[in-house]
Amino acid sequence: MLARSVASLILAAAISAVASAAPVDNVRLHVNWDLSADQVKGNCLRQIAVANGRVNKLMASHLKPTADSILVPLENITADLGDRTVAETFLFSVSPNSAVRDASQACSDEINAWITEFNARPDVYRALAAINAGRTATSPYQTKLLEYYLVTFRRSGAGLGPAARKKFIALSQQLGKLQNKFAANLANDKSTITLTQDQTAGLDPDFMAQFTKNADGTFTVPVNESTVTPFLRTATDATARKAFYVAYGRRGGEANVSLLEQAIAIRYDLAHLLGYKDWATYQLSNKMAQNPQRVIHFLTDLDKRLLTGANSELATLSQLKSADTSGADTTINPWDYGFYDAKLRRTKYSVDADQIKAYFPVQHTIDTVLAIYSKMLGVTYTKGADDAWIQGPGVLHYRVSDTKTGRFIGDSYFDLYPRPGKYDHFANFPLLPNRVLPDGRTQAPLSVIVGNWPVAAPGKPALLSHDDVETFFHEFGHNMAAMLATAPYETLSGGFRQDFVEAPSQMLENWVWQPSILKQLSSRYDTGAPMPDDLIQKLIASRYVDQSYDYTRQAFYALVDMKYHTLGEHVDTTKVWADLLPKTTPSTFVPGTIPQAGFGHLMAGYDAGYYGYLWSKVYAQDMFTRFQRQGLESPIAGAAYRQDILAPAQTYEPDQEVTKFLGRPMSPDAFYAALGLKPATAQR
Repeated sequence: MLARSVASLILAAAISAVASAAPVDNVRLHVNWDLSADQVKGNCLRQIAVANGRVNKLMASHLKPTADSILVPLENITADLGDRTVAETFLFSVSPNSAVRDASQACSDEINAWITEFNARPDVYRALAAINAGRTATSPYQTKLLEYYLVTFRRSGAGLGPAARKKFIALSQQLGKLQNKFAANLANDKSTITLTQDQTAGLDPDFMAQFTKNADGTFTVPVNESTVTPFLRTATDATARKAFYVAYGRRGGEANVSLLEQAIAIRYDLAHLLGYKDWATYQLSNKMAQNPQRVIHFLTDLDKRLLTGANSELATLSQLKSADTSGADTTINPWDYGFYDAKLRRTKYSVDADQIKAYFPVQHTIDTVLAIYSKMLGVTYTKGADDAWIQGPGVLHYRVSDTKTGRFIGDSYFDLYPRPGKYDHFANFPLLPNRVLPDGRTQAPLSVIVGNWPVAAPGKPALLSHDDVETFFHEFGHNMAAMLATAPYETLSGGFRQDFVEAPSQMLENWVWQPSILKQLSSRYDTGAPMPDDLIQKLIASRYVDQSYDYTRQAFYALVDMKYHTLGEHVDTTKVWADLLPKTTPSTFVPGTIPQAGFGHLMAGYDAGYYGYLWSKVYAQDMFTRFQRQGLESPIAGAAYRQDILAPAQTYEPDQEVTKFLGRPMSPDAFYAALGLKPATAQR
């Protein structure tokens, strides 16, 4: 239809006027990272009191409930609370000061407790229901924001009777404390093993530089996220590998097992209070997957189809071990897998991890990743001031601006090396989402990648494995998603549905397996030479080595998560883990380990949600097909990705956004093809 309404003409004129105006920089919110423990506590309690007072005043105003009179002010109150306690809550993950970390953890507990009570307030829920009935939310942003609030309040017990609601709030607050304590135990874990000189055989001297040499000639080895992969892939002594594996499998200790099992029991009670069969059913009722049965079918179907390949892959590794032991021992124990996987890559594919690592010095890798994202997404990175929570080469700051207009967008930080008490995994933290302030200005996003890369050996730059590079590319995808969201409300610009949230970053992992990208990313630390073409081809050829085995492990993690949250109130998490592992993978459980104690995802928002990594991978691989068609660094594909996926964030459902980006509905074909499987039987 060619006719245009008057409203459409007015809107078009407004857009044209905005486009012709000079671009306006986003406004930086100053964050004071230099806080004492007392300041963290005081600021935290003060801001909670301010937020509570504002909500009470708003609810007592007796304004007619509309989107403008109630919904948007509520969003501003909660956004202000989050924005004004950024340092107070984040320092728990990064501060080198244990007292500050403890105060920050306590602040997170207090804020979680307040949010739990806020989300369960019947008066607020009634006002939201009235707004919905009055249909005063008219823009796509307000409509989605109202939907989000209504669902959140309903799922938080706001519709329950007084006694049930009181119980729901108390249990939710208790759950938040258990989850924070679990994370603190992991962050403060100081597991080590002791090795003799002979047991260090095969280990890179540069890697050993972070060990402590004892007076008796032995070595104390830290057991953590940054040391597990290089140790288990290179230590030739099987007893040393086993000792490390067992120690790694006990991080967090029995205390974390207890915390997890208490959390599972509380989640079960919370689900029952809201009328759900179990926690998984409750969680999935608000996800793309919709219900546990659909997820379990997806996972078990995938796992069954991968098991033949996984067993074949393990048999190949067994042959390698047999050659080492002259046939005396062919069993691939869990602590053997990484070692013989690495050996297979070296012998059959001529891919040596240490040889590869030489081509990925940290700073060159960071600079190149920034350059690739810059070209693809139309953004510019400028080195910022040293204004982070700790000074040092491992903490970097970049100001991000729009290349076309020069408009300042936001701030990205990288905190890349381990230190005592720091968050022990690799993740992006979107601390300040995009937000239009009440005065009409836009607040600049602030997003932080926290990682634990291997530290540099004396006199050498820090070098990264290809896995490290892939992880950074992935997390930087999250960082850019946080940076380039343009929804006016923090609630909408802060991410995606949980079972889609990994898809954009998983899509970007494909880049580090492409010859042209590897040529750019690589620069040998001593000569500056890029990786030779023959080595690039060998690395790419090794991409799918043992992938069936690896994917059965991912399916197991997702299935054990589902088991934990569908079996009822009392779950023996160790027994469930030990029983399920050999049924879903060719691996075996090692008595004495408690791997669930270190499975941080289960206590950090991925409970009954770990399946999302595999679920979203289906979307990721399909989205990648557009870049395959138009070019890995295509500004056209990149602009569409930025506009259709990143900018709207949670404003629309993921299926809508993906359909717009691809020009068709999502297809799982690319995902199954990448696994060497026929997609015909894939049912999602």
